[in-house]
Amino acid sequence: MKQNTTPSTKSFGIVGYPLSHSLSPLIHNSLYKEKGIDAAYSVFESPELNRKKIEELISAGVEGISVTIPHKETAFSLSDRADSASEIMKASNTLVFRNGSINAHNTDGEGALRSVLESFPDSLETGKTLILGSGGSARGIAYSFAKSNRLRELLICSRNETTGKEIADLIGENSPVRVGYVSPTSIFDFRNEISLVIHTTPLGMKGQAPGPFLETDFFHPGIVLFDIVYNPLVTPLVSAAQESGCRIIPGSEMLLFQAMKQFELFTGTIPDERDILNTRKRLAQALNGR
Repeated sequence: MKQNTTPSTKSFGIVGYPLSHSLSPLIHNSLYKEKGIDAAYSVFESPELNRKKIEELISAGVEGISVTIPHKETAFSLSDRADSASEIMKASNTLVFRNGSINAHNTDGEGALRSVLESFPDSLETGKTLILGSGGSARGIAYSFAKSNRLRELLICSRNETTGKEIADLIGENSPVRVGYVSPTSIFDFRNEISLVIHTTPLGMKGQAPGPFLETDFFHPGIVLFDIVYNPLVTPLVSAAQESGCRIIPGSEMLLFQAMKQFELFTGTIPDERDILNTRKRLAQALNGR
């Protein structure tokens, strides 16, 4: 969606690589238009994020950016101030530039938690929650879920044992939740104890390796799968879970709710239920066309 801009138009955008799949401009620019906010949201695709890139954006008048793969840990490292999720988990998906300061926020966890609470809240309490992956998204999600006071136990499973154990240690040090790292080769041993699986890696995303992360016979009807990949909505992991009778939370829900919080951080305006419903419809239409 192209915006008509003036010298007073506020500028925001998204930084990551690749970004051809991103629906963030659709979300934010549509909300600006509907709510009469003089702002524009652009794509700043870049394989690198560093201090020079941030300074270029600020010099161009950009007041805030969404940050996606692979720059979330770098975004935190470049910040002057950070919210608690970013500070503890060392990853941020939002940078706001105000009064000469780079302020880091992590809305991934809040967006993911709200997605689960509005879809299948029982999945948080009937068994263990399993997070697949140990990148920037996994960090924010693990933090918010651990702080929710809803979990029985949290398991982190990633191919990178070092970062997976690091997340488990950070959660263990900063919350009362029982948490542990499990290797991909041993995760099947916990199959019948798990009620919620949250997949946070790029596997299955358009243009990335298809996966799935787990063997297809891992799933059973007692599991809720939340794959945060939204393009396509039906990844190999989602397909395997559906065939086993699992309930599914689409990745577009996290995209929706984390963007609502980013919109608030950028503009100071809190989206209402109508904004959420309209954005959900727009996302569904856009994804159905892909």
